[in-house]
Amino acid sequence: MNSKLKNKKITPKVALIGRPNVGKSTLLNRLTRTRDALVDSTPGLTRDRRYVELRWEGLTMQLIDTGGMDRSPDLDRISQIVHEQSLMAVEESDLLLIILDAKEGLTLADKEIIDALRPYKKPYLIIINKVDNPSRELDLGEFYELGVNEVIPVSAEHGKGMNALMTRVVDVLKHMDRPVKDIPADLEGLTQEPKQDEDQPIKVALIGRPNTGKSSLLNRLVGEPRMIVTDLPGTTRDAIDTLLQRPGRKDILLTDTAGIRRKARVSNKIEKFSIIKAINVIKDCDIVLIVMDTSEGITDQDKRLIGYTERYGRACITLFNKRDLIQQDQSLVKLRSGELERAKRFIPYSPHLNISALTGKCVNRILPLVDNVYVDFNTLINTGSVNSVLQKALAKRTPPISRGHHLKFYYTTQVATKPPTFLLFANYPDVIPSQYKRFLANQFREQLGLKQTPVRILFRKRERRS
Repeated sequence: MNSKLKNKKITPKVALIGRPNVGKSTLLNRLTRTRDALVDSTPGLTRDRRYVELRWEGLTMQLIDTGGMDRSPDLDRISQIVHEQSLMAVEESDLLLIILDAKEGLTLADKEIIDALRPYKKPYLIIINKVDNPSRELDLGEFYELGVNEVIPVSAEHGKGMNALMTRVVDVLKHMDRPVKDIPADLEGLTQEPKQDEDQPIKVALIGRPNTGKSSLLNRLVGEPRMIVTDLPGTTRDAIDTLLQRPGRKDILLTDTAGIRRKARVSNKIEKFSIIKAINVIKDCDIVLIVMDTSEGITDQDKRLIGYTERYGRACITLFNKRDLIQQDQSLVKLRSGELERAKRFIPYSPHLNISALTGKCVNRILPLVDNVYVDFNTLINTGSVNSVLQKALAKRTPPISRGHHLKFYYTTQVATKPPTFLLFANYPDVIPSQYKRFLANQFREQLGLKQTPVRILFRKRERRS
């Protein structure tokens, strides 16, 4: 067995715990130097667990952002689930960073939270956030009432105290006894390190209108209640990443996004930011899973989401969720099939599955389909084969006369993958009709065997010889 694999340690997990709105997500963004987590003064903005990898002083760890603990007896349904999600993060973590608010001081709720955490017997550090000036640092004496020997003052908003905090975190983690990771049997005998590009997971985004079952589907794929699931639209606000590790196969990074509604219906500032992040996730992913509610049928917004995947050149798999609700009505099943065919006329390469995230029906077919689509999406074709396809396409349909010009196509070559992108040289690229461009793209896809991925063709004018 490879010695590097044999000695590989489990990545330690560090959970950010505290009341809502004490600055956990701001701290996560500051440490990772990103804006991945939504931040606003609205309490309870973060709901699901968010996992982000961080490397500090040579140690790789996984930070878990949580939605906040609240032990009030009159919590609403979502707040109760958020609290439970925080406790799940506590259970799986190796170190707790308990975040308190210097501006509010030590509250009864803080004491109750720490009392609730003691039975878990997890090592923890007390982090006092919002210590924005030296005078406030002098008023931290009350926090020692918690029976701790140290508190760590920071200001996540201004970046103060980050080095001291992480030095302490690394010190605690390095002195823990970490078990060796079990190596799956199918990795026995591995003698070579994978190439760098092979280490990258397949990025898969779940998008759809609110309440179509995206979070339920993610939980079913992962095999645990990672995401908060209720029948209330808009439960997921942020784009949440979940790494699905598959020994012997490429890992998959699943991203659950906020439901995307029509702009006319979006008035809440938080929801607007959520939609922007969801669209950015589409731009950055490899494959989009469009989750639609088969009981409601395909709406105009579903068609817009399909259009986003075409616009940004992403591979796409459409999913009719909640199929169990209509499977007894064959006329309705036939109606939905017709709606789907019309909605996907511009993305005929996109596979489709009818599923039920609730019962698990056909969910096990999604990941193998993702693997197959990714192969097409990441395919590299040699120049000779591509030019052979071009000549066959030109023979099948003669280039038209456009704006008085006889169009000529000379040669082509592949210039990128994800999606397969080809550069084609022509005499008048600016006047090529859009329908002929689509014809060429379809011919490339069909003849090259790229049946489940978009294909892009870029046109450039060939310089004339002097």
